[in-house]
Amino acid sequence: MTSRVHHFVVLWLLLFAVTAVTPAAGRDLIEVYSEENAQGEFEFYADSSHMIPVWLRLTFENLVNLETDAELPYFRLIEAGAEREHLFTLYPAQGSTRRGYSIAYRYARGDPREVEHDDEHSYLLPFAHGAKYRVTQGYYGGFTHHGENTYALDFDMEIGTPVHAARGGTVVEVKADSAVGGASARYEGHANYILVQHDDGSFGNYVHLKANGSLVVPGEQIEAGQHIGYSGNTGRSSGPHLHFDVRIPQEDGKMQSIATKFVDHSGDAISIEENEFYYAYHPGEETFEVVLGSELRDEDFAGHSRQAPPTESIEIRTEQVDHTYVMFIANGFNEDMDVEISIRKIGMQSTRSLPLSLRVPARTEAYVTMLRADPNAARLQFTPRISYRPSDS
Repeated sequence: MTSRVHHFVVLWLLLFAVTAVTPAAGRDLIEVYSEENAQGEFEFYADSSHMIPVWLRLTFENLVNLETDAELPYFRLIEAGAEREHLFTLYPAQGSTRRGYSIAYRYARGDPREVEHDDEHSYLLPFAHGAKYRVTQGYYGGFTHHGENTYALDFDMEIGTPVHAARGGTVVEVKADSAVGGASARYEGHANYILVQHDDGSFGNYVHLKANGSLVVPGEQIEAGQHIGYSGNTGRSSGPHLHFDVRIPQEDGKMQSIATKFVDHSGDAISIEENEFYYAYHPGEETFEVVLGSELRDEDFAGHSRQAPPTESIEIRTEQVDHTYVMFIANGFNEDMDVEISIRKIGMQSTRSLPLSLRVPARTEAYVTMLRADPNAARLQFTPRISYRPSDS
């Protein structure tokens, strides 16, 4: 009589756990198990419910009075949809009465021996053409971008923001049933995601999508720029955003993100930097206006002048462009004013030396300065202080 053993095995007096370590917790796409035959040997098998081959790595954490002729750790490519694929056999040692084992296994999507990422490929930014978002965590990001996520990017997005494919390929996995998230490690494995296999064997990984936020299904062919889902805040996440990386399978059974180039608003290939804002550009789509706070200069506002309403006061107005605050001053009096401006700042720097002395014509708005936020500042604040008097005639 044979007994099929899944995630634990009891042999005589020993009890050891069989542990599956997979890249996505709770997604049991690969199952490794053993069956004891009439000779007291343990035949190991694997089942796969994945639509593509996966690379299995298996080790024995405990092996007592059992041996195998398989080389350990054990590696094998498990074909898509495999059922009872034989792996190896454990043989009892001669004369042994106490026997036991425990295994741990993990798997990588795809075949690490075949993947050759096209390092010349430039990816689209994973959002709508003409949209602009900030990278809140880049490569080597201190919160979660280490290990397999070393070369990942987080884009600051409100829940429900459209997510677009950075590269065409085949959708191989979708998780869309989670509705929970938070900064704690206990939320690992609860992120909704879409995994897309590219033609060079690499994978595009779109993570933290909203509940039921996928517009695609496994097996679907998608094109670069296609709307595939909606961003969210599921899984381990400190706030709403989209996590994106390109990853490849490793021979140790892990998936590893890799550095990639992206298409910027001019169609050029660039590297992405943390805390910067970027526009998505999809070749063939209509042109759009590009306004980046980091590229604004004082000279852009030289000679700025527009009519101010008759308020009988001096008022400050600011326009925010990304993390740059453009400051203007309006003279609502019917006579020219000499104005002196100082600014108390926290976490910000002015593009012009302060204090500033300006002559502002009657009923006119003039440019003052730009304040740029320190990307590492925990707090941002600015308070203008103004004194003024009528100009000498």
